[in-house]
Amino acid sequence: MAALRSAAWRLGLFLTVCAVGAFVLLSVFAQLRFGPSKTYGAEFLNVSGLRDGDIVRIAGVEVGKVQSITVNRDSTVRVAFSADDTVVLTEGSRAEIRYDDLIGNRFLALLEGAGSTRRLDPGDTIPTDRTRPALDLDAVIGGFQPLFRALDPDQVNELTAQLIDAFQGQGPTIGSFLTQAAALTNTLADRDVLIGQTIDNLNVVLRSLGGQNERFDKAVASLSELVGGLAARRSDLSTAVAHIDAGAGSFADLLSQARAPFQKVVRELDRTAGIAVADHEYLERFLDELPDKYRALNRQAMYGDFFSFYLCDAVLKLNGKGGQPVYIKVAGQATGRCAPR
Repeated sequence: MAALRSAAWRLGLFLTVCAVGAFVLLSVFAQLRFGPSKTYGAEFLNVSGLRDGDIVRIAGVEVGKVQSITVNRDSTVRVAFSADDTVVLTEGSRAEIRYDDLIGNRFLALLEGAGSTRRLDPGDTIPTDRTRPALDLDAVIGGFQPLFRALDPDQVNELTAQLIDAFQGQGPTIGSFLTQAAALTNTLADRDVLIGQTIDNLNVVLRSLGGQNERFDKAVASLSELVGGLAARRSDLSTAVAHIDAGAGSFADLLSQARAPFQKVVRELDRTAGIAVADHEYLERFLDELPDKYRALNRQAMYGDFFSFYLCDAVLKLNGKGGQPVYIKVAGQATGRCAPR
């Protein structure tokens, strides 16, 4: 009973530690929030890409999550989100949907804009005049599709090949290249309708970009700061590149030095595999009987942190004439636990 209670106590402690670890992992990967929070709403004209559970941030800091997305009768979309109890939203607060990464995930950003400083109560909604959807990259890229369709890939490839051959002194002359260029120009002239569509689509794209001028200004300013920071750290970057090159050289030397030991290991593994295959019946029998041996050892260990062994026979094995083994019995007993069964 004492051994059983000790085993039960250890099992309970092990299960408790496993449960705590599983709860911690679930909390980290599921991004669970346990602090007090308030629920607000925001109305958008378009919430493409935003999903339930996406993060709500203020100045890059996570303060809540998107709880639900519903469509209103006037075709606007209401986004209900939670925010920490310490977050203060006013009638001047704005909500924007921004890109979280390059694969299209979004997050809801809360910003403070011009307006009244009266605090919003939980359940209040930020209207559409103080919200902004994410930039539609599909519309930006789709504006160039008519121009891509207007260009014949075969003609462009042939024109490029003839230009290279002409400058290398091979193949056709410059006259042939000009002929191909003229044919390509005529093709573009025949596609004036598509070019006109491209210009119209570019106008739409430019209007879309014009509405996002503040974001582009911030992006350009951030890029300028990044370039300035890299320029200020150019000596550190060059030193880092030199260290990386030295590390790569050291790693290459290590691999070259370890090549011979690796080859020896492979040869020995191949020899061992050959021995195991040649004596596979013994190996299979050994693996089949091994669990029974382990279970017997486990039963022996149940009495405490020790094992009990009984010496029944001691036999000395010697090499005899012609390499035949000779067995000499040194000691033995045939009574008690060693009695034949």
